[in-house]
Amino acid sequence: MKSALQYAAEHQIEVDWLPLCSLDALSVEYDNGTCAIAINPDRIQSSADENTKLAHELGHCLYGGFYSAVTPLYIREKHEHKANVWAVQLLIPWDALYKAVHCGITQPWELAEYFSVTESFMNLALEYYLQRKGYSFD
Repeated sequence: MKSALQYAAEHQIEVDWLPLCSLDALSVEYDNGTCAIAINPDRIQSSADENTKLAHELGHCLYGGFYSAVTPLYIREKHEHKANVWAVQLLIPWDALYKAVHCGITQPWELAEYFSVTESFMNLALEYYLQRKGYSFD
């Protein structure tokens, strides 16, 4: 499985580790259509946390979901949801999740460890696939 950092490197998306006052991570789009990501090293709790946050920011970069501080909340929530879905599909593809479960990795914390994501992100992925998409492990 590919990490978010590997994906960023392959797609020439610059990633920097910078102190950010109140943010864990931030993605920005330049006028020429390229994107860069900043990760706050002081707010990263594990490699899984870093992988999850970076994938989310990549989601903003690769589907074009940027907004400003004055954007209405419902629009921001739509962009955040799309970034999360993109990150889920990158880090936890359905086929890989299905295989992991059928190999006996069934607890969310075990799956999170297997996919190198946070447990809360794994729960989001399970909710996305099982409830929103209607997939089943049967």
